[in-house]
Amino acid sequence: MTSFMAWHVHLSLIFSLSAALLAQGEASRQTLPIAAGSKWQTQAVIIDSGVGGPTALVVGGVHGNEPAGYRAARQVSGWRVAKGKLVVISRANNPGLLAGTRRMPGLPKARSDLNRQFPTQDRAAPVGELATALWAFVAELSPDVVLDLHEGYDFTQRNPKSVGSSLIGAEHPGTAAMAEAAQGAVNAEIEAADLKFVLKKRAVNGSLIRAVVEQLQAPALILETTTKSQAYAVRARQHRLMVHAVLAHLGMAAHGPHTLLGSAHRDGALKVGMFSAKGVSGNGPGSLERLLRDGFDVRRFGARDVGDDALEQFDVVVFPGGSGSGQARALGLPGRARVRRYVQRGGGYVGICAGAYLAANNYEWSLDILDADVIDRKHWARGRGTVQLAWAEGARGVVGAPPTATVRYANGPIYARSGDEALDDFVVLATYRSEINTNGAPAGVMLDTPAIVRGAFGAGRVVCSSPHPEQTEGLEDVVRRLVRAAAQR
Repeated sequence: MTSFMAWHVHLSLIFSLSAALLAQGEASRQTLPIAAGSKWQTQAVIIDSGVGGPTALVVGGVHGNEPAGYRAARQVSGWRVAKGKLVVISRANNPGLLAGTRRMPGLPKARSDLNRQFPTQDRAAPVGELATALWAFVAELSPDVVLDLHEGYDFTQRNPKSVGSSLIGAEHPGTAAMAEAAQGAVNAEIEAADLKFVLKKRAVNGSLIRAVVEQLQAPALILETTTKSQAYAVRARQHRLMVHAVLAHLGMAAHGPHTLLGSAHRDGALKVGMFSAKGVSGNGPGSLERLLRDGFDVRRFGARDVGDDALEQFDVVVFPGGSGSGQARALGLPGRARVRRYVQRGGGYVGICAGAYLAANNYEWSLDILDADVIDRKHWARGRGTVQLAWAEGARGVVGAPPTATVRYANGPIYARSGDEALDDFVVLATYRSEINTNGAPAGVMLDTPAIVRGAFGAGRVVCSSPHPEQTEGLEDVVRRLVRAAAQR
């Protein structure tokens, strides 16, 4: 049996199963490989409500350098629908996403942009193995609506050369109302008029959505966020708002737009939320995601997501490096109160460098969830480099580490016990055995102070690291253990 025929039979079996469940009024969730056995292999998630209705297809990751689209699609793949079927292909161009490149790696330039290889009015067949497999799936699925999630490099109203912050349609009578719903939902959270999303009416020839309109006569939209000066979580949220608005327009929405895990959560994996907003910077978030693959399910969330109770979806939240005060400002007073309440009720908190500043007890913007004062605050910018740690007696059971370690340091907080009677004492897991004291910082202050600590706040656990083990070769397992130590299980 050819690979196409095997795929066709597989899809038919899934649709037969969905039809049987539909007759029983039961929901189902299935996954189906696309381009199976090739280097382009990816998968579709098919969520059937068990109730008759339209089929909506959401696609992310067509261009590998536009990561918010695939992140949002991955989040959407955990949603429920009130009727019909929701089908999600979150990593359409998986090799491109892995390489971080717009195009499909290893192909001639003329055939390497996946969003130029689908059928046109002058070219009946798609071009290349991946476009052929994707188009065969889409044509067999025959969706009632298609949403393709992309990103531009700049805001189109400020820079017309970019399509960032726009909705791109093609001529179809069903597109206008769909676009209006999506545009209204996303623009409701944007204050500056020239940053709001606008509708563009002409999709490029060879693009997926133009092929859907011209070949399948179904409405379709490209949803373009903007990478410039916006965190992953902000862009993914904008995608979610627009997708949800379209599903609501179709009567398919079964819940709000801010489910980040849902049924997409892997069984047994620790649910980890990672803060991604202003105040977060550097390589830490990417390093953490790479380290927390097996046994962890990581989703990035932003400051607005905190206000929508996103924290309650996670076992533990991570606040990575950057600026502690910047993260505090991004959260605002209500957001910081929500983080405190989350930990107090049993959630885990991991703070690394900036996140460790944020957890402390003696800034006006502190979370005050750790009985630690930051000392020598005048010289917070004491320098960057590598320092020596010594693990405290009894720490091996938590971190499983050798007696000493060299670790990357970048202006992390210098802790001392605050003695706040309202907070439990923390346990020292590691101390500094060498120091960095550039930029006028006095010598001796850093030596023998706590570098990594574990504490409790209410029913929750708090783990803070002043240095950066997530960016230090050889401490990968220590990071994973620290995250697990902050969780209740």
